[in-house]
Amino acid sequence: MKVSLYIPSFNAEKYIKFCLEAALRQNYPIGEIMIIDDASTDKTAEIASKFPVKIIRHPFNKGLAAARNTALKNAKYEFIASLDADCVPDPDWLKKLVRNFTSLRIAGIGGRLLELRARQITDKWRATHMKQEWGQKKSSSISFLFGSNTVFRKKVLLGVGGYSQRYRNNYEDVDISARVKRAGYRLIYEPEALATHLKKDNICSILDLYWNWNLGYYQKRRFYSNSKKFAFKLKDNIGLANRYIEEDIRAERYGLLYLDFLLALHHSLKDLDFFAYQNNHKNLYTKDYSVLPFWLSLLDLTFFYHIHSAKKNLPTLIPKSDAYLQNFIALNLILGRFIQKKFKNAGFQKILYKHLFLSVYKINNDYLVDKLINLLRLHQEWSGLITKKQRNFNRLFLRTFYSHFPKWLDKITFRFPGIIRMIESSAEKIDRLS
Repeated sequence: MKVSLYIPSFNAEKYIKFCLEAALRQNYPIGEIMIIDDASTDKTAEIASKFPVKIIRHPFNKGLAAARNTALKNAKYEFIASLDADCVPDPDWLKKLVRNFTSLRIAGIGGRLLELRARQITDKWRATHMKQEWGQKKSSSISFLFGSNTVFRKKVLLGVGGYSQRYRNNYEDVDISARVKRAGYRLIYEPEALATHLKKDNICSILDLYWNWNLGYYQKRRFYSNSKKFAFKLKDNIGLANRYIEEDIRAERYGLLYLDFLLALHHSLKDLDFFAYQNNHKNLYTKDYSVLPFWLSLLDLTFFYHIHSAKKNLPTLIPKSDAYLQNFIALNLILGRFIQKKFKNAGFQKILYKHLFLSVYKINNDYLVDKLINLLRLHQEWSGLITKKQRNFNRLFLRTFYSHFPKWLDKITFRFPGIIRMIESSAEKIDRLS
């Protein structure tokens, strides 16, 4: 059987050479190799052009699901294999996948993805909590096939409508697997078909990656459709962080605890942005945050909160388009005193706020972080913000988090004595590496 192989690529210059070299070493003949270049701005296409491949370039960045559909439309052969650009397959990878097509009712086969880098804390967290494999046993009862290394019958994928571009960069594999199974076909997981993941993450990329990884799931279940469900999503973020903390303590993975803790805050702030901008959620992928609006928002909030401390309504000069800034700053101020009491390490709060600015808004400004902490020390009681009305405040967001986050932290410190120092130690290690 002839196979078309495609590699969806976006700014993959660090990995594409290794991926293609491994693809060309396969012990099973490949009919064609397609690079679906999703409007890369680096040297991805230049490097790929040195190999015997067909390059199909998108005029603008459309996302992973669209890249997969482009491959489906252009593939010559009935069987279509996929590799992520940062994956390197073993020489027998494709041969061990295609040998499983023993029935016309088998629509797709997926291999096992192993992590090359699992020494640094961020990469170890990904290898632990973002596995792209189903273990060491072959199975036909898996929920879905991970998109990173698969072979499908092209006509089956086209028959169920192709990949849903609603999910853009994540969850598209889960979604199409479900539709394929509903159509009466089977999916097989073949752990002997090995590929290695070359990806390296930092604190910004890992948290964003995980949030995006699960966004499609929460969209499908309409967690952003109304305030009640949005509040439940915020509580779910805390629950997820709690689950990972419990797992990592039991497994003695103490170095991961800070990322588990940070996840609750990071995801909730990303969710707030998405909830506000869901009608134009591309804003989340393209928006560049500058530091000046944060300064203006901080000054505005501080000035009016103290001038109008006795009033229920706070004025503001900050436009509605920058509401996310005031909610971000208000949350940090409201939780500030509680965090100071819990975490005795004087440097922890600076690390925490620095990483929130970095991971949510890609802003690295020590002076801004220092100013925020100084405000907390000079005026320790900011919890009154929770009672104020202000046109930019999402009071549901602030109240839900203020109500549940401290209670959660109290519970885990009671259940796991010493966890505060573990989180502080983990934060210090990650900060040194970032």
